[in-house]
Amino acid sequence: MPDISGSECAERPPLSSVVSRIVLGGGSFSPQSHLYPDALPVRAIVLKALDSGIRTFDTSPYYGPSEILLADAFSQSAVTSKYSRQDYILMTKAGRISSSKFDYSPKWIHHSVNRSMERFGTSYFDVIFCHDVEYVTDEAAVTAVGVLMDLVKEGKIRYIGVSGYCLEKLIRVAKLVRARYQRPLDAVQIWAQLTLQNTRLESEGYCQLKATGVDQISSSSPLGIGLLRSGGVPIGALGDWHPAPEKLRQAALKASEYVETRGDDLASLALRFSISRLVKLTNGFSGASTILSASSVWELESNLQAVRAILLPDLDRSAYVYDDLRDLSTVNDAQLDKDGPLYAHVRSILGVWVDYKLPVPEKEWVCAATEA
Repeated sequence: MPDISGSECAERPPLSSVVSRIVLGGGSFSPQSHLYPDALPVRAIVLKALDSGIRTFDTSPYYGPSEILLADAFSQSAVTSKYSRQDYILMTKAGRISSSKFDYSPKWIHHSVNRSMERFGTSYFDVIFCHDVEYVTDEAAVTAVGVLMDLVKEGKIRYIGVSGYCLEKLIRVAKLVRARYQRPLDAVQIWAQLTLQNTRLESEGYCQLKATGVDQISSSSPLGIGLLRSGGVPIGALGDWHPAPEKLRQAALKASEYVETRGDDLASLALRFSISRLVKLTNGFSGASTILSASSVWELESNLQAVRAILLPDLDRSAYVYDDLRDLSTVNDAQLDKDGPLYAHVRSILGVWVDYKLPVPEKEWVCAATEA
């Protein structure tokens, strides 16, 4: 991986050239997903991820102890003896404080970034996203991006992005950023919009985001934040916060039961679907990644098995370069042919809920009220 620790923007390689195709997300290390996130084996998960070839990690201060747990994992001798800071990409976010509190002010953005750096004991962060921009006004989001640009000049961060669920908002903010600052966003992260339930990133969003000049697009929550799995939506310390309506949940449960009768499981199938569609969408080139999560080493290994099943090395290569996930870049068409009927049947079970937009932000949310 190129050394991108220098502060000069002109010296940076494109973000798409350094972000791994598979990213480990820290959202599962949070009260939203678990009753006791501090008890999760984060150290073992991070080491397993690194040893498997994952080189990009995503988190947020909004995810409760996630940053602290990940920082602790990266500080362990089992990691530091094998990997240097330049061997992996750290991505976090700023602006979202709680389920109903946002602060996109320059003061808070500076505070949040500095706090994240202190937690990880690093002199720089690779990527900072403005978190869940659909909850604030366009002006607040675009202004916050400008604050992050100042932090790039200071050498505290390398790349800038925005994250959220609403495609229309993300596209609009990306256009406004380019118009105001005469440069595009480096990255956009969007969740649950390239899944078995919702493919709007593929059908509507990807080309429009790329047209604004966005270099790297990260598709997170390929399971729809736990919707597309046998266990149903996660119920953590914050209770049942998932925005999926009950009828959609019941349809997903029915789909899971069907997939199990075919000798598979919905989580693995959904992950294979999301990864294969994203790689096909980009013609196998860099510029897009899938963010997956795991709350145990077993769950991570299960996810990695799904990745290895659906992706193969580039056939033009005479040998493996890394002998890990980084070698996998093309879709396994044989697995895709096998999965195709299952994909179609699951979507038929979901029925009217296919491409249904979750109510995010909540209908009662007033963006103007969130500006600091």
